[in-house]
Amino acid sequence: MKILETKSDYSNPPTDDSSVNGIQEDVDLIKNYLTPEFMKKYTVFSCLEDFLNSAGFTSATQQDFESIPIAVMDAWVQQNSKFMNWTEMVSSAGDFYFETQMKAIKFKSI
Repeated sequence: MKILETKSDYSNPPTDDSSVNGIQEDVDLIKNYLTPEFMKKYTVFSCLEDFLNSAGFTSATQQDFESIPIAVMDAWVQQNSKFMNWTEMVSSAGDFYFETQMKAIKFKSI
């Protein structure tokens, strides 16, 4: 089964190990990127917790988050956001976070 990897750790590349069926990410890092501002802009939910809870997922612990099946998460993302899948959503959240941080320090591009 497909494993979702969004970290830049090339020493642990994604695998197709059928024994792993959940999202392998750091839930605290994801919560930093999927901010309420991002969630309100790109979904009908006000925060990541509401988004996950509405799907019947829990993310109280890292283990809870990792147990969410990728295919189910992808379907939920597609139905409840402008994104096609979880990977696209997290990637866009990273871009949004970076842009927000640059604006906060009044960074001007050359």
